[in-house]
Amino acid sequence: MKKEKGFIISFLIIIYGVLGCYILKQALISLNIIPLIRTDNWQFYENKPGQDLRTKLENKLGSLKVNISNRANNYFPFYVPLMESYEAFNYQTNALFYKNIPIKTNTDKEYLFYNANYNFYYYETFYNEQELSERLAKQINFFNNLAQNDYEIYIYLPNRYELTTLKNNNLHTYVDTFKKKLTNKIKVEELNITNYDNYLTYFYKTDHHWNIYGAIKGYRDILKMLGKKPINSFKIKTDATKYYGSLAKTALNTQIYDTISDLDLKLEYDCLVNNEKPDNLFKPRVIPSNKTNKYYDYYVAYFNGQYGNVIYDYHQPKEENLLILCDSFAWQIDYLIASSFNQTHVINLRYDDYKNNNFNLTEYMHTHNINKVLFLYESGSTLFDQYNYDFGGRVK
Repeated sequence: MKKEKGFIISFLIIIYGVLGCYILKQALISLNIIPLIRTDNWQFYENKPGQDLRTKLENKLGSLKVNISNRANNYFPFYVPLMESYEAFNYQTNALFYKNIPIKTNTDKEYLFYNANYNFYYYETFYNEQELSERLAKQINFFNNLAQNDYEIYIYLPNRYELTTLKNNNLHTYVDTFKKKLTNKIKVEELNITNYDNYLTYFYKTDHHWNIYGAIKGYRDILKMLGKKPINSFKIKTDATKYYGSLAKTALNTQIYDTISDLDLKLEYDCLVNNEKPDNLFKPRVIPSNKTNKYYDYYVAYFNGQYGNVIYDYHQPKEENLLILCDSFAWQIDYLIASSFNQTHVINLRYDDYKNNNFNLTEYMHTHNINKVLFLYESGSTLFDQYNYDFGGRVK
């Protein structure tokens, strides 16, 4: 009886101690005694475009989920270690039965897997074949309609593992269909992945982005497609900080890691960010120090391009102007591509004034004397609009 009583008392002390820490930490943060920034876990929910009831409900639930996650991650003690232990158990259990080990879904409903033979994570889409075909047809129609205008359209596809021929039952047939059904007025190139060593050279093991080597390969492919000569005389520098990217963060697993590499190259240009001179948050190209969260997003911090409109001006009036419509795949090389042009306008539909508004592409190009537009998105976005940017509805 005494043992049971002692166990109950110890259990209650632990429970009330944890709750007490949670309440105390929340109070200290609320009173600005402890800055929230120290935890480095705060997330922001981006509303999906649309005013219909279903979209509004999804946005409300999504915002609530992120809010709860923020409270748990930033206020509740031991949350991350406990979740890491659970995910490690889940991983080890699944590893007994699967060669490609299923981990969990992310916030976009993509399912995360771990390739144990080559030590990297990858996603599989949750869309079925019919949905993929419908989305592909919609994107093809969007691009072919744009091609009726009097400017040149270029598309580059930085295909991740699930879109390459390396993946059994893969999505690469959709890439072939996309290229075949586009009008010949549109030029399309893709990152050529022929084997696993090739893939692991160009992509992070723990993040959904290509690394600097993949980005450089893409840069050279893009310049060739645009009829320009690339810069070849540069070195690559690597920071020793361990980087557990977006996929490792979803898996809550640190068994493999990456490092951040960049070009050791300085180019002279003027730059405007949302029509203003850039501040020190714009692409600082510095690894932040003293971050307490092991899953801190060094990619975003280092290559930060989370802005709606960026204009690079290399003051080369004999060269053309260029427009790049892109996502975070362009952040490592947009300034590099721009060095072959006079002015290069970079637009990301996810941010600022473009976030929930339509974008008149034709008017923008005419206003800024641009004849070439490059689409540089994650391939799933270009092929299937997988994150619902609504290209066909918002870009005219």
